[in-house]
Amino acid sequence: MQVGIVGINHKSSSLPLREKLAKAFQKVFGLRNGVLLSTCNRTEFYFCAKSLADTQMEILSLLREEIEGSFEHALYFYFGCDCFNHLGRVVSGVDSAIFGESDIQRQVKLSYENVRKKKVLCHELHYLFQKGLKIGKEMRSSFLMANKEAPLPFAIQSILEKNQRPIEECQMLFVGNSAINRKLISYFQFKGAKKLTLCTRMKEGEFPKVSLEDWGVLKRWDNFDVVICGTYHKKHILQWSHRSFQETLLFDLSVPRNIDPVLGAYPKLKLYNIDQITMLAQKKRGEKEIALCENVIEKAVQRQMQLFKERKQAKWRYAVSL
Repeated sequence: MQVGIVGINHKSSSLPLREKLAKAFQKVFGLRNGVLLSTCNRTEFYFCAKSLADTQMEILSLLREEIEGSFEHALYFYFGCDCFNHLGRVVSGVDSAIFGESDIQRQVKLSYENVRKKKVLCHELHYLFQKGLKIGKEMRSSFLMANKEAPLPFAIQSILEKNQRPIEECQMLFVGNSAINRKLISYFQFKGAKKLTLCTRMKEGEFPKVSLEDWGVLKRWDNFDVVICGTYHKKHILQWSHRSFQETLLFDLSVPRNIDPVLGAYPKLKLYNIDQITMLAQKKRGEKEIALCENVIEKAVQRQMQLFKERKQAKWRYAVSL
């Protein structure tokens, strides 16, 4: 068996096309044997196959049934050792829109663990994710943790300050009890925010210590100074309307998007999608630093691939000796 990856990310495609492909990937690969990784900046499917070429053609055929128009140019495929190198760059945050961002490691681990509990994965995929996560962790502790980064919470804070919205005075509505929203709530509470409300469909579970509302609060979402949407929904949660709106800053962190892009045209509304936010959050890194990180990852991948080959050879020699 051989491993392969098909995906799309913030570098290979615009947000609208990434949004369409994210929905198609969920439909096409959600029940297939493999690992589906879906974040705000990337959607990737990790699979095992006897014939990678045949599987690649099958994947393209399935996606063409779901998407109208051209999309093939935006996809990337990796096979064999290149999969290992790519996953190492993803987990470490080197391939992220915000260089070195930390949440991607949790997202990769969660995607892998959820599938591992429900499906039977081939040995090669298990090895890929277990060692890929190890490489990412080593990179983060050795290099990236020592460097200051401009994470998503700081980017949103900068936008608030630019729009003269003091954190201590803002009435903020978070839509969805997601990990990213909980992280943002914790950050803003640390910065002194007190008027925080979480809108969630969940009836049970762990919730941050803020005001809780059901989805009925969305009927008056523009009563808040700031609305941050970070949940999964098949349709737009905040939609176009004939009514007039009060001044509100809108942040859409989701792919597919939670907020109808048309709302950004309203005079009193300012809408920031995930690409715009991460563009503001991105901190320029020197070419030498990026090259160093990629070189470390490449050497770590070579070491793990050599160990994998040695283990397979040892098993073969043992089987022959019986």
